[in-house]
Amino acid sequence: MVKEITLPYRDEMITVKVPSENLAYVVSPGALPGVPDPAAEVKRALANPIGLAPLADLVKARGRNVTLLVDDLTRSTPQKSILPALLDALNQAGVPDEKITAIISLGTHRPMTEAEIHERYGETAVRRIKFYNHDCYDREQLVEVKNPNSETPILVNRRYYESDISIAVGNIIPHMYAGWAGGAKMVQPGVCGAATTGETHYMAAEHVHEILGNIDNPVRREIENVAALTGLTMIVNTILNVNHEIVQIVAGEPTAAHRAGIEIAKQIYQIEVDDYCDIVVASASPADLDLWQSIKALNNCALAVKPGGVLVLAAADPEGIANDHPDLVKLGVSSAEKAKATFAAGEITDKVGLATYLAMNLNRNRVRVILVSKGISQTQAAAIGLDWAPDVQAAFDRAIALTGLDCRIGVVTQGADIYFKVKNRSGL
Repeated sequence: MVKEITLPYRDEMITVKVPSENLAYVVSPGALPGVPDPAAEVKRALANPIGLAPLADLVKARGRNVTLLVDDLTRSTPQKSILPALLDALNQAGVPDEKITAIISLGTHRPMTEAEIHERYGETAVRRIKFYNHDCYDREQLVEVKNPNSETPILVNRRYYESDISIAVGNIIPHMYAGWAGGAKMVQPGVCGAATTGETHYMAAEHVHEILGNIDNPVRREIENVAALTGLTMIVNTILNVNHEIVQIVAGEPTAAHRAGIEIAKQIYQIEVDDYCDIVVASASPADLDLWQSIKALNNCALAVKPGGVLVLAAADPEGIANDHPDLVKLGVSSAEKAKATFAAGEITDKVGLATYLAMNLNRNRVRVILVSKGISQTQAAAIGLDWAPDVQAAFDRAIALTGLDCRIGVVTQGADIYFKVKNRSGL
């Protein structure tokens, strides 16, 4: 018997046929019900902020110059659905639209185009307030803040830092570098300089397997340290179900509200399985703009594969490998030690790129990766140590040939957003 399974592949759907007798599971994020009215959910969350005074009291105490931190097109936050309601709430708290600015928290990503800004944030919000792309490399945009708690240099967006009130609008999902996305992560790396981001990413690089889904980790503590020292006031974070519908919104003090949101998100994104699989077929959705984003799915799903097994990664990646971080490609198939030495010698200078390479290398050493991508060629994939196949069925058939017919198979429909808890962990 053969089972046909459909997977998201950027803007289309693809199918793979697998033998039913070998199929251990097909998993996706959970299907908790979405709220019927996103605007009403924003209003509810803001009326009951966690660990923080209501908006009107904050405005009276701090002032009316408000900066919103909003994530970019690589993220799933339904900004278009929630920003108008947030702006209305700020108006009711005494802040007119002309006092509100949105900074697109790009981290080290490319700037968004005007068309992308209109599409992502919606005509209503774009008409009411101004949006600015953060530039982590523009020293004129940044201010340096003293860090008494660690050696991480803090360079942060000046517009954000000088605002009276700052509100981070994001989404809570598992994350390989921070344990969980959302919360203070909209500041670091969102609106920090590249030097700050390089340090936190490098701190995480070779520990991403332990960090994923674990909120109590040194990288998250550093991220929250940066946000606290630079003055992040509040978060408004969504938790989404498998259909990207809003299940709940949490608002309030950045750490307390974030932790409350994680407890809900665990019910959706934590996947428990009995044991490792010899083969996992995974869609990189929704992180499939480029391989830089799809490495999240590579990491998340490699952790469900028995060491030495095969991960088939379907990642359309129309923007290629990592246009913003060419040093990742330059490192090719270097060992971790060689990659670090190359950076130390000044042959590459992008520490964020180095960190992401080290994370990819960690997974590449654990499992064999067969990439299915229309944005990355076989030659390009080989240059960074990945196998390649023209379609997901060809990739799966090759995986079967490598592991043998007596294999255990798992399928993941949205690999970038889940994390596994493996019960038995045999084969280790």
